Amino acid sequence: MSRVCIIQFPTLSMSPSRIDYYLKIVKDNGASLALLGEYVLNSFFTELIKMPQTLIDEQILDKKNLMSELAIKYNLDIIAPFVMKKNDFYIKGVAKFSPNSFDFWEQNFLINYKHWDERSFFKNNKEKLDLGIFENSGFKFGVMNGFDTHFDICWQYFLKNKVEVVLVPSACVFNSNLRWEELLKVRAFTNLCYVLRANRIGKAKFMDNFDNFYGDSFAVSPNGVVSSRLKDEEGILLFELSKDELKVENERWKFRDILDNKGFLK
Repeated sequence: MSRVCIIQFPTLSMSPSRIDYYLKIVKDNGASLALLGEYVLNSFFTELIKMPQTLIDEQILDKKNLMSELAIKYNLDIIAPFVMKKNDFYIKGVAKFSPNSFDFWEQNFLINYKHWDERSFFKNNKEKLDLGIFENSGFKFGVMNGFDTHFDICWQYFLKNKVEVVLVPSACVFNSNLRWEELLKVRAFTNLCYVLRANRIGKAKFMDNFDNFYGDSFAVSPNGVVSSRLKDEEGILLFELSKDELKVENERWKFRDILDNKGFLK
């Protein structure tokens, strides 16, 4: 058994007190990993594109230093989407702040819709799939930004690498919660893995209108059932991972064994 935590937040202010308070709760409850939603450490995209570079750079440095310090203070792995500066441009991905290290994986697919066009701003340029995989408390974790979850190739990569827990930080709006729930339930079941989704809260302006990020962070078990969830307010979700549950569902449905016997997982 291993305990992990989803923290549901809007964009954090420059003050460290709130995130420090929640991470202490995480640690006091025996969790070894905390997952934050998208655009929690950085301002949301529609705000970011209007900010002076000096302010963006200050925010990046402040949050990177803060989260690195808190990872050491509470002996946690903290996983969160993050914007990094590369030369004179910015790239978007997921960061892992650990007591002894910092890792960053670029997002593979960027949104390019009229009302939300990340691809025109961020200069991600990875030619090959770049998905984070790491171990924590005996479990093999994979992490990908919310938009990446729409692409089969990402799930195939985790399947081939025997990932047991997929972390999905997101920033979802426009009453899309039912679609997201169905998507991730199916992925958890067909891949026989846990899926933990951390969705941010707060407001953002799209074109001429404001809309709410609705939260609804949740944990899906390997049988495709949502086992625990938050509502639309700030808070934390503590969740137990079980090797026994993974074993039972894999033995029951055998999807991975069938693929392996066909040679598709090599």
